Amino acid sequence: MEQKSIDPALRALDGRGRYQWLQVLILNVGAFGAAFQLLDNIFIGRAVTGQRCAGPDNTSVVASDLRMVDWNDSHVTYGKCEITVSKDNLSGDTHQYPCPYGYEYDFRRELSFRTEFDLVCDRNLLGGLVQTLVIFGQGCGAVLSSICSDRFGRKPTLIASQLGLLGVGMAIGLAPNYAALLVFKFLVGGFQQGVVGVKVTMAIELFPKEYRSVAVLMDALFWGLSASVMALPAFLLRDFTWRYLQYALSAVSALICLLQLWYIDESLRWLVANGKKDAAVTVLERAARVNRKDFTVIVSTLDDSVTETENSQLTADAVNGNVDGDAEVEGKASNGGDNGTTTLCSDLTALEAKLAETLEHKQAKKLTLLDIFRHRTLFIHSLVTWLTWFTCAFAFFALYMMSTTLHGNRFLNYFLTAAMELPTGFVIYFILDRVGRKTATRGMFILAGVGLIASGIFRVFTGNATLGTLSVVTAMLGMLGASGIFALVFFFTPELFPTNMRNQALGVASFAGRLGGMLAPFMTDLADIAIWAPGVMIGSLCFVVVVLFRFIPETRGRELPHTIEDIEAWEKESLPTDDNSSLDVRV
Repeated sequence: MEQKSIDPALRALDGRGRYQWLQVLILNVGAFGAAFQLLDNIFIGRAVTGQRCAGPDNTSVVASDLRMVDWNDSHVTYGKCEITVSKDNLSGDTHQYPCPYGYEYDFRRELSFRTEFDLVCDRNLLGGLVQTLVIFGQGCGAVLSSICSDRFGRKPTLIASQLGLLGVGMAIGLAPNYAALLVFKFLVGGFQQGVVGVKVTMAIELFPKEYRSVAVLMDALFWGLSASVMALPAFLLRDFTWRYLQYALSAVSALICLLQLWYIDESLRWLVANGKKDAAVTVLERAARVNRKDFTVIVSTLDDSVTETENSQLTADAVNGNVDGDAEVEGKASNGGDNGTTTLCSDLTALEAKLAETLEHKQAKKLTLLDIFRHRTLFIHSLVTWLTWFTCAFAFFALYMMSTTLHGNRFLNYFLTAAMELPTGFVIYFILDRVGRKTATRGMFILAGVGLIASGIFRVFTGNATLGTLSVVTAMLGMLGASGIFALVFFFTPELFPTNMRNQALGVASFAGRLGGMLAPFMTDLADIAIWAPGVMIGSLCFVVVVLFRFIPETRGRELPHTIEDIEAWEKESLPTDDNSSLDVRV
């Protein structure tokens, strides 16, 4: 079956022209709202470092409430999670009771939801459950938003998710109790993943194959930047109730929503794949106007009757801004040509009608997730990507939660930790098209695996200062690899699936990653039993993924697949290795 190519039109527009840059920048502004809602528990759920049982106004009330009316000579000790009442006589009677009057904290109760809802002592695990519900919500949102995105469009799903972040984010600030907080946190996780998943897919679909690494760079940079920036409002509002910080972080989504609603266009690939001819024409017209390109040339690149040679010339003329070339093309079209090329009318209405007819032939078959199990190639791709995402999230969150706590200012420590994500984007950008997607991802998995296993072994010898330091250094190497994997899988996964299944596949893979993230908190409990076990176990899983990567294709130099047949054709052809071959126009 013929390759359903959109890349020639994108090249004719100038593969990474002003239009594409503006679109990808505004798409990635959405990272601010998404990062804020995912990570704000670090500040609004500030960990309790010290608390003790609160006492009543006088000890006689304590004695009365605890049925010790006759114990006038009792001694009461207020501990962290219970009070100890001992009788000051020879009998030595001692009794312990859970804090009957609540708790006193080392900071004001309203500064954290943990202290406001008394999530300490026997309720301590409930504090961690809040973040677990966010991750679980991400998994559910990844699946649902991807289905909506592939069926109803990228832009409607993106805007709906931004509105959800705004509404549910504000509702979190109004949560009257712990149960309501859990519900809202689950919902905000779902909307957060809707924003992240859709914006990544839309960014990738903006570029032809040779420029898709731009999407990876921008995604990694904006995520690291948005995560780092959150330290500023958290610092400025540090003496106010946690609810104020929640309102401030949520309000950002309102500005983002307005900006994206006004400027972001629907994905051209999705419009073509779903037969939205008029909308596709409108997007192309706007892109041509912003990039100052001739709309006639762009139409000709999508015309199935134009030969490969002429398409290459048209693309070169468009990229170079060759006005004479445009006139020459019109001349060729008007003269008919030996190959029977359809006449290109200068009249805009006729051009639009011609383009609509061309796009109708490019409409792809509707697909669902069930098609994964009907096609062997899709099934293999899915199994490998699911395990890849699971291992990636498992490693990243386990390393984050088991890393040594830094001493000093907590806001500065958070900022430095988040800023470590920034170099990853540059590293991946410069190696991605040089070594390929598979090699880059395998390399990051090897780095993460070596770091995790080495850190796990060195942790056994924490009594030795040198080996203890090495355990921290190797853990940081593992974190570098894990953060690199996260950037790569968001980019690599959509390239393995056809247009009408692309976002669904990304959503299910992301859900698999959330399962790994939900297991990660339990690694601290496993470390109490065998301190080496978490690192060795997760590191070994990284190497399993490295081996399984042999069953998926390299996508460097390939256009995004439009249909299942396009993917199956990959198994029958060799990967283009010549740099010039990756620029060939295929229609």
